[in-house]
Amino acid sequence: MLIAPEEYRRFADLVKRIVILEVLERVLERDCRVIASSPVKMRRPFEGMLQELRERVAQDARQARRELRRIGGEILEVKQLPDSRQVKARFRGFLHTQRYVNEWLRSECEEHFRSYWSEKTAETPSR
Repeated sequence: MLIAPEEYRRFADLVKRIVILEVLERVLERDCRVIASSPVKMRRPFEGMLQELRERVAQDARQARRELRRIGGEILEVKQLPDSRQVKARFRGFLHTQRYVNEWLRSECEEHFRSYWSEKTAETPSR
């Protein structure tokens, strides 16, 4: 059995990170719209914080895409299937297809959200 080289692992990790961040960005965008039209008393602060988080997630996704291109990879296609998200990517001339189960993506997005939220709240000075 051959062990995948470190470069391939980096490629696979970047593809996974991009997929997770893009899903999280879309979820945050949708949640911002829902909060904007809801009668929540603290709507503006929540909306502002979610918007800031969305922008940070988008920035991190762009950075991961740049890194993916730098190492010779690119995502060619992302297709949402009923139970998973299928990603076709090329790395050094070879085509790779990966499927990420929706429940796993949800769990990863929640974990990333908690991480971004913790960073954001740690930046906020207490009074």
